[in-house]
Amino acid sequence: MTFKRKVFLLPVVATLFLLGILGVSVVVGQDAARLSRRISDGYTPALATARSLESLAASLEGGLREAYPGRDAARQAVLRQQAKAFEEELARAEGNPVLEASRLKSLDEAFDGFWAQGQRALELAARGEPEAEAAFAQAMERSVTLKQLLRGTSEWASAGLERSFDEMRVLQRGRQAWVISMVVLCMVALWGLSLWLVRGVVGPLSRLTEVTTRIATEGDLTQRIDVDSQDELGELARGIEALVTRLRTVPVTLEGVLGELTEAAERLTEASQRQLTFLSHQSRSLSEAGSTMSEIAQTSNLAASRAEMVLRVAAQADAFSASGRQSIESSAQGLQQLRERVDALMRSVAHLSEQAARAGEIIGSVRDLADQSNVLALNASIEAARAGEEGRGFAVVAREMRALSGQSVQSTQRIGKILLEINQAIRRAVSIAEQDSQQMEAGIIQVMTSADRLKEITTVVHESSQAAKQIVASVTQQNAGIAQMTNVMTTLSQMMGDVVESTMNAEESVMRMNATLARLKQVATSFRV
Repeated sequence: MTFKRKVFLLPVVATLFLLGILGVSVVVGQDAARLSRRISDGYTPALATARSLESLAASLEGGLREAYPGRDAARQAVLRQQAKAFEEELARAEGNPVLEASRLKSLDEAFDGFWAQGQRALELAARGEPEAEAAFAQAMERSVTLKQLLRGTSEWASAGLERSFDEMRVLQRGRQAWVISMVVLCMVALWGLSLWLVRGVVGPLSRLTEVTTRIATEGDLTQRIDVDSQDELGELARGIEALVTRLRTVPVTLEGVLGELTEAAERLTEASQRQLTFLSHQSRSLSEAGSTMSEIAQTSNLAASRAEMVLRVAAQADAFSASGRQSIESSAQGLQQLRERVDALMRSVAHLSEQAARAGEIIGSVRDLADQSNVLALNASIEAARAGEEGRGFAVVAREMRALSGQSVQSTQRIGKILLEINQAIRRAVSIAEQDSQQMEAGIIQVMTSADRLKEITTVVHESSQAAKQIVASVTQQNAGIAQMTNVMTTLSQMMGDVVESTMNAEESVMRMNATLARLKQVATSFRV
């Protein structure tokens, strides 16, 4: 995956979670709208209709009571208007989506029965019929039934409203829970992607920075760039690796060029020497003496450096031998202490073996005692049997004593077996400890022998170090004398400097050196800075 795609992962994941939150909000919003329509178009109008019908039914009942016995025509007209209003209100309720048709039918039938019976009672009362009272009582009973149905409808509508509001609250809480969960998941995913992106970018960049810093500061071209990613960072790492590969060829080229420069300088020196052959015998002798002194000075310097190196090596060897001697002495002391501890362990194991043997003797005594107890219990059982009924209790005690003696015998047998195994293990431990002690004695003897030999080597190394110091002092004095002689010869050579001039061969050598330098410049300018 490229770096650009990795960077775009964060907004893509955030967008997906936002779309998820939006989808949850839309779904929950649709459910909430459905509940809102149920409340606004269903239960709320149903409750209002039920309460309005209750009011009209109460007015009709009161008006019917006032209009009875049926001689007030104006009151009857008002009652008919109220009955018509009741029927119209009930007819409008038929379009309510939550009111069942059966409930509306029951209300319609109850109202028709009440109103028909009330009109019949008014008509009978107006004619003076004796059945008017019974008809009026039936009308009042049906009025009670109608009011009960209306009250039940009101309670049902109110309960529906509460239930719808509860569902809406549950829906809102669920929506909040979903949104919070999606937000938390989005944050976790974004944090995880951020950490993954940082790990995938910062790590390779750190390695590239370390490699380039070492190349720039130390000139180390032997290191490798280990970045396996296939993104832009991987391409950058492979480009740097190719650059380092090209840079590795530069020292090789420079080495070849420097070799050619050395050859040209040697040819120039040979030309100068051929020119010096035309000088007088004194000049040749002086030149030869100068060359000889230079070689002696170089040889002396080389001898001084070698002597100093020998001195450092001798000092290190002296220090290492002293440290080795101390280590061997410490090892010998540790082995001596370990031998003493092994001897103490062997004495403890021998004492443990003696105690185990004594425990075996005690177990034998316990076994004999158990056998005697068994015999006594058997005799007691026989005596109890002879005593008859009076010795029955004593017989029970005798049986218990025999059982206990039997258990004691079994226990002593198991303990004796365990003690036998312990004695065998102790003997094996003693044998192994004796073998280890013998091997340890041999190791201590070898260590002490090595310590004596190392002491002899330390003495020889110390003497060699002292001799190396004396050699360094002598070589240093010799270098001082040779340096003075070299200065004298250099002064004489400078006095004859006008004789040593460049010839055609020297010019040719200089031209070759210029050509070589041009090649070196071409190699150097092949890199972009």
